[in-house]
Formats: sequence, C-alpha cells, structure tokens
Amino acid sequence: MVKSIEAQPLQDQLNRHRSIARHIIDGTITIDSVSEFRSMLLVFPENPALHAAFADLLVQKKSRRAAAIVFGKAADLYVKNRQIVSAILAKIMQWRIAHPSHEQAREFYSHLQRTNTYATDVKDFFLSLSYAEFIALTNRIARVRLPGGSMLKKIGDIENAIYIVASGSLCDTIYRPLKRGEKTQKKFTAYLSENDILGDVLPFGGEKISQSYAQTASGVELMKISKSRLVEVCGKYPGIERALISLIEKSRKKAEASPARGNRKAGRHPLPIKINLEVYPDGVDDQPLVLKGFSRDISVGGLCVVVDAKYSNISETQTALSKAGIQVCIPGEAMTLNVSGSVVWSRDVSYEGQQTVALGIRFKDMAPKLSGMLMVFADMLNSS
Repeated sequence: MVKSIEAQPLQDQLNRHRSIARHIIDGTITIDSVSEFRSMLLVFPENPALHAAFADLLVQKKSRRAAAIVFGKAADLYVKNRQIVSAILAKIMQWRIAHPSHEQAREFYSHLQRTNTYATDVKDFFLSLSYAEFIALTNRIARVRLPGGSMLKKIGDIENAIYIVASGSLCDTIYRPLKRGEKTQKKFTAYLSENDILGDVLPFGGEKISQSYAQTASGVELMKISKSRLVEVCGKYPGIERALISLIEKSRKKAEASPARGNRKAGRHPLPIKINLEVYPDGVDDQPLVLKGFSRDISVGGLCVVVDAKYSNISETQTALSKAGIQVCIPGEAMTLNVSGSVVWSRDVSYEGQQTVALGIRFKDMAPKLSGMLMVFADMLNSS
C-alpha cells in the first residue's frame, strides 16, 4: 500500500509533464529557457517533436550550430517512429543551417530507403525518387507551422502551392456549384491529417482557382512546395512531376471513396476526451476486448479515437475490428455515456513518440435527445 501511495505522485507528475510536452509541441505553451527545455527532454528523450521544438528555440537564441545537431537528432527519431514527412522536414531544417556533404546527404537518403515503415502513398512517393530527384526537391521545400483556426486558403484564391501534412489536422471544405432546381449549396468536407496532401497546381498550365476553404483544426506542421519552385524542379526532373501527379490522384480517389473523410455532418469538434472502447468481435455479445484511448474529434455522427500505445498488437487486429461491434464509453465524474457504433477506418499514427492506431468510429443512429446529450456531455468533459 505504501508503494502505491508513493507511486501515485510520481505518476501525476509524469502526466503533468506529458501534458506540458503536448502543449509545447502544439505551440500553446512556450518555454523560453534553454535549461528548462533540456530538463523536459530528460523526461522524454525519445520524443522527436519535442527535440524539433527545442531546435527551434536554439535558433531563436542564435545557437545555430547546436540547433543543427538537435534537428538532426529529431530527424533520426522521426525516422525511427516512421514519420517520414516530419523526418524530412527536420533534416531540411538541419541542412539549412549546416550544409551537408554529399556523403551526409546520401546517407540520410539511404537511411530512408532502408527504413521499414508502414505503407503510405506519401512514403512511396519519396522513396520512388532517385537520389538526385530527392535532393533537388528537398532543396525547394519549406516548412510551415500554423496554429489552430488559421486559414490556409479560401475559395477564389490562386492555387500556388502543394502542402503535405506532417502533423496536426485541417478541414478542407468544398462548396459544390448549385445545380438546376437546387436551393441549398452542398458541401464536401475532408479532414486531413498526417501524410495527406492539399493543393491543386498539377498538371501545370495556367492559373487554377481554389474551390475550397482549408482551415487548420489544430496546430499543424506542413511541408510546402510552391508552384514556382515545382515548375523549376520538374523542368529539370520530369519524374518528380509524374510521381506527384500519381500521388495526388491516389489521394483524391481515397478521399472520394472514404465515407469517414467526406460529407461529414457539421458540428464536429477537436475534443480531447478519455474514451473506453468495448469491442465485440463479429458482433457477438460475449466478453469484450476493452481498449483505452482519447478522442481527436467528436460529432453526433461519430468520432476518431487514438488508441493507447500500450496495446502494441492492435495493428494485428485491425481487420477483426472492422467487423466488430463497438460500444463507446465516455466516462465522467457523475455518469458514463455509452454509444454503439462500428469502425469505418483505421490508420497507423504516432503519438508521444510511440506508434499506435487511430480508429474512425461511426455511431449508430441515435434519437435526437441522445445526440444532443452526447455533445453537451463532451463539451462539459472538455471544459472540466
């Protein structure tokens, strides 16, 4: 009993550190002291995003040589965590400070090629490039960081860049033109996250006008390739243009085919709420598999749950999850709200330096009163 009592303050302290680390990474908390930041890194030495944030602080403090070393450390950790876009951005930031030798650049390229990562279209795109194409493209890439609620582009803007999401999430809302007889303009909303691509500049030829509003739903880090730089590099390396067109086409087809990424109901909120999932394989009302995690966002139609990384074998059961009945349990101090649903998509994600799985869950049809109670309950938990 004494051991348990002593352990609890240590766990509470670790939880506070984790909360602070998350806020540092998303930019809602700023640490201006190098020594304090180093103390945080001692607690989370394997967190790549925290190293990248520390490198940014070192740049602000004019310690550029030290910043280059830390960016390099962040890049290595991102590769280890299979976050290819973030790894490339961290390496680019390092190379902007300390220009690499040919051997150093090729070593990183080879490192990416050897990395055993889960399959994504973006990863396949970068690994399909030759060394010369990879270096030419990365020399023209910029890193963009925006807080939540920022407008990236709006309808009527000239499309002038391609963006690839390294971390965070965005809402890209397209308003369809009214057809004859229609009185209400329909809209299509895609929720973009890590490894998703945004921007309509290819194929080249004339100016394209944006047909959507793209706004950040959280703090985001983006890889930006401007149209002018793309025209330049694709003129020298046509293979880059072909690979990008293929990547964009794959992304478009997936967005149109996935109900979890299109035509979502309004009123979705990025609420970090603790979630318990009771999974009933094949829908059988037997002893459930219980998973813990937290919501990334929630609406009356469904939610996204990031599963606790301690369930290390969750990737092996994703097929079974797609056929399972799900009971979503949202615990509160006075009551617990239970909602039935099903898994409509899953993807590998990285959270706090560990690999886990995000699940897209669609709720079964609910009575209007229960729908309203769900959102009120979620808002209360989020504000508590």
